[in-house]
Amino acid sequence: MKTARFHSTGLAACALGATLVVTGISAQSQSQSPAPSVPARGEPIISVWYRGNPAGTPRQSDLGVIRALGFNGVTWPKAAAAQEAELKRLADLVGLTAEIVEAPVPVTPDSALKPGARVDIVVGAGNGSNIPALAWRAVAHGARTIAFDSGDRAGVGTDEKDGSLKPWARAAIAIARQLTGNSRLVAILKPGPGIVLSPPNAPALDVVLLDGQRTWVVVATNTSASALASSARLPAGAPYAMWISWADRATLAMMDEPAGPRWNFQIAPGAARVYLIDKVLK
Repeated sequence: MKTARFHSTGLAACALGATLVVTGISAQSQSQSPAPSVPARGEPIISVWYRGNPAGTPRQSDLGVIRALGFNGVTWPKAAAAQEAELKRLADLVGLTAEIVEAPVPVTPDSALKPGARVDIVVGAGNGSNIPALAWRAVAHGARTIAFDSGDRAGVGTDEKDGSLKPWARAAIAIARQLTGNSRLVAILKPGPGIVLSPPNAPALDVVLLDGQRTWVVVATNTSASALASSARLPAGAPYAMWISWADRATLAMMDEPAGPRWNFQIAPGAARVYLIDKVLK
């Protein structure tokens, strides 16, 4: 059998339970006021690679667009170090955390299982259909900074020629708002008990549990090009209902069994399914 690790999350500053935590995602992500440019230790930074406009020249208007879209960080190439101080100054004005990085290192489904503190999701010419799975997998396994790279040499890179958002940008914005809207929760994610998957031979599927002071968070990701069906056995004593979707607050009831709740589920290609519950609920 394959044993997947579930990780753990606590709500150190929230005593209102899982339902209000999810509600806070929506309310906080819609705020347009600049956030502090340096998040608290461990809080997520969801960033966009930006190389200037023209290349090597940072513009406050571009950084303002990045912030308005819901990102809280900007990643600047080390090769343009001559403008690093200006980039940081402008980023601070609009409420972005600036990071200076040598070059993007594309995260893969395998490397997302053992990420460092930061990962790069390189979109290139793709539509970003695998962004939810890659981003949530990396976060579930410990990454706290995610930088999206469109590959554009100049400008923000999120818009089509007609001004509409590119498909990858829409997916990245959703991730940014989900994670930064619950930043204190993300900051304290820790490994939790293992679970058992059936069938066990699905290498593209990863299911983890995040365990905290009051909250369980379950994260399932599918990095394959096909939909998958599986069954996950949670540890005995975990509540079977009602779990709440991190993304849209939809509810989920698992099967209540003596050995522990059983979650029978399907997951779309490139998707992530993330739910949370207050530990004291039954």
